[in-house]
Amino acid sequence: MTRRIRYCYTVGHKMKTFSSRSDVPRIVDVARAARVSITTASRVLNGVTTYPVAAATRERVLAAARSLNYSPSALARALVTKRSRIVGVLVGDIVDPYFAEIVRGVEAVARQAEYLVIVCNTERDPALERRAVAALRDYSADAILFAGGDFGDEEAGRLLQAELEPVLARGGIALALAGDRPGLPAIDIDHTAAAAELTRYLIGLGHQRIAFIGGPPQVSTARARLAGFLAAMAEAGLPANWILDGGYSFSGGLAAGTSLAGTVDAIVAANDQMALGALAALRTAGLRVPADVSLASFGGTSAAAQAVPALTTLVIPREQIGAVAMQAVLGALAPQPVVIASQLLPYTIVVRESTAPRLPEDAR
Repeated sequence: MTRRIRYCYTVGHKMKTFSSRSDVPRIVDVARAARVSITTASRVLNGVTTYPVAAATRERVLAAARSLNYSPSALARALVTKRSRIVGVLVGDIVDPYFAEIVRGVEAVARQAEYLVIVCNTERDPALERRAVAALRDYSADAILFAGGDFGDEEAGRLLQAELEPVLARGGIALALAGDRPGLPAIDIDHTAAAAELTRYLIGLGHQRIAFIGGPPQVSTARARLAGFLAAMAEAGLPANWILDGGYSFSGGLAAGTSLAGTVDAIVAANDQMALGALAALRTAGLRVPADVSLASFGGTSAAAQAVPALTTLVIPREQIGAVAMQAVLGALAPQPVVIASQLLPYTIVVRESTAPRLPEDAR
């Protein structure tokens, strides 16, 4: 025997009763309370705008839902609206504050629009990235955002595109953040120009033996930042003899800094994590920053400001990039969709204690 439980609700100050097979209000209960069809109740509660509903009727449905403490099922709403209200963000390293601040910007806008953000850690592995895209596709994610550059692998790009095609075919969005992706609009900065400007700043302080600690060469942002460094050095007629791959990691920066200790008088690190590793290595080697070696980094995470000495860094507006990207997604998914165009956002160099004018050899 099925147990039936009776409920009470009030609409227009009149007490009503209804029955349900569980203690969780259903849309049929809301429809009955508001004296409308289930279809009308569903359209109101799921935000469907393609069918007009009278204002008085809409308010009656909403009042009934509030009275019953009804919350629409996300799955049911997705079936009606054809939108899952899920956005996936793929990051290269989930523990890197660089990516965390991009996600924060996405999430701040998504929360206001009642979207769920799912973060996937790819470890900069094309295979893991494809698996994440496939999972988000299976969850019918409305948008997939790639934080960080592509891997420069044509075969990996082709396989990734095959996973993305079904998402795009049903009206989903794919967008690149803080790095380019072939065929996708990007919300980004000019990494090459930024790295060149940061290098010129060190050259302007009188440094000539300047090293570059870069990211994985297969990642497009790493290649772009290296290109900017090389351009600035060539422009100044200086040799670029010290270029190391730090893998965008603290340990990679530590190894690079150990190798460079006592060799150069300034270092550009292509992200803050590597700069922090290099700073630790220089300190272990007994070198003073900036008296012996000036150190500048790329990213502008909170860790750069908290270092001792605090790092001079090129600040990428990561949180803004995430927020602008999510706003673009919402515009593209609106009833009157707005086509997403690539945008380059401004960057700034924040000068702190880790850089100083080059001292003469006898003054060090």
